[in-house]
Amino acid sequence: MSTPTLVTASTSKITIDGKDVPGVQSLEFEISRNRQNIHSLNTDERIGAYYGGMFVKGSLKVRSLFADLDKKMYETIAALKHFQIVCELHPQGADSMVKKITFDECFLDSKSFGIDATGVAVTTYNFTGTRISEE
Repeated sequence: MSTPTLVTASTSKITIDGKDVPGVQSLEFEISRNRQNIHSLNTDERIGAYYGGMFVKGSLKVRSLFADLDKKMYETIAALKHFQIVCELHPQGADSMVKKITFDECFLDSKSFGIDATGVAVTTYNFTGTRISEE
């Protein structure tokens, strides 16, 4: 049995449009596919399914804030431009990259901000992407 590779946030790297994002706390994403069930008449059972395009949504939590994304949140509709997020996963104590995840043509959906009793501020940026690739 092979030993699992453990990647760590402290050694991994996240960039947005080529700029390092400092203070990343977490990156979470979900990929879903549009699906419609096909049913036969007079039965409750599905006899098939029709599958459509994929949908990518995610959230990026950053200690304090990331000014580049803050600016994008307040752009006017006419000035909206997509951005790219690249996440390079690295194991602890090694320079080699385990996996690279790229989110293309992303747009911000929402932003939230919080600060707790420990005094650490965290901004959460929720985004959608046109496609995702993992290498």
